[in-house]
Parts: sequence; structure tokens; C-alpha cells
Amino acid sequence: MQLALDSTVFPSDDAVFRELEGESVLLNLETGMYYGLDPVGTRAWQLAVGDGSLRAIRDALVAEYDAAPDVIERDLLLLAQGLVGTGLWTLK
Repeated sequence: MQLALDSTVFPSDDAVFRELEGESVLLNLETGMYYGLDPVGTRAWQLAVGDGSLRAIRDALVAEYDAAPDVIERDLLLLAQGLVGTGLWTLK
């Protein structure tokens, strides 16, 4: 499945999120698998909880971080694809 900026995501009911010193640990209750997010991934997760629009998340990350917008967009889409693929995010 290919995600785009027009996609909207939200945390799965099976996802447990805990932030630890700017990074986060995720648990998929269905599979029992743990995952970790770095500070930028953690921020993307927090933004998804509020809005879920990948475009809005990208725009917020571009405003908050000193990186090229195209790099942020590429990395966000890869992160989103991974989180959807592991059942931690669900598409609206």
C-alpha cells in the first residue's frame, strides 16, 4: 500500500504509546511486538493523535525541524507506511 500526503491516519486501538525522555516505545497489543520511535517519530505520532492528516503532520514537522521539506516528507511517508504495516496506525 502506498500512502500519500492526502492520507489520514490515527493510532490503532491495539497500539500502546509511552514517551520516555523524548523518544517513545510502542506496543502492538495484538501481536505483542514492541517498536521504538526517535524524537521526530515521536513528534509525528503526537501530531497524528491531534489531526491525522499526513499533510498537516508534514507541515508541522517542517516548521519545527531544521531539515529540507522533501526529506521530512519522504521520511514521514516511510514512517507512516511502517506504522500502518505493523498495525500501529490505521487509515481513515
